[in-house]
Amino acid sequence: MKILVCDNIEELGEDFVSWAETVLPDWRKEQMLAIKHLRGQVQCAVAWLMVGGDKWLYNNHGKPYFADRKDLFFSISHCKGAVAVAIDDEEVGIDIEEISRYKESLEKLVLNEEESPRCARNDRAEAFIEIWTQKEAVFKLLGTGITHEIKDVLRNNPDVNVYSERIGDKILSVATRKNI
Repeated sequence: MKILVCDNIEELGEDFVSWAETVLPDWRKEQMLAIKHLRGQVQCAVAWLMVGGDKWLYNNHGKPYFADRKDLFFSISHCKGAVAVAIDDEEVGIDIEEISRYKESLEKLVLNEEESPRCARNDRAEAFIEIWTQKEAVFKLLGTGITHEIKDVLRNNPDVNVYSERIGDKILSVATRKNI
């Protein structure tokens, strides 16, 4: 498995997007230019530069996959300041989020009774974001998008292993069925 993180997105701007227009394949360039905000265009270009591939397709829930490769899988995530990619020979999911303000109302919607005590620590925001990224990475691995099972997605998928790491002011989580 390869995990790639570009955490200096905010340093890239219009010059980068102009350069990307010259190297991206037409289909990805069209996707990039359809995005109205500069940050989104940068994220779109960076993601393709990290993953590559001739053509991507998307399942009904928006999970990308290679049109011409059945032996290689990838997952993409981005937040305000970073793009993260996981590439593997089996299905994989990745999520990256900035550690932000803790919101108890979100905890009640997202966490189950086993997970909530983890947010009782001093670093409540970090604990919550870690669990959130783990759940989102699992949903991306499954290719279902976020569903009503959000409270129990980790508990209901015991065959999935999740690895999390803090990177500066962000939390990165990767989900796989392989042993980590």
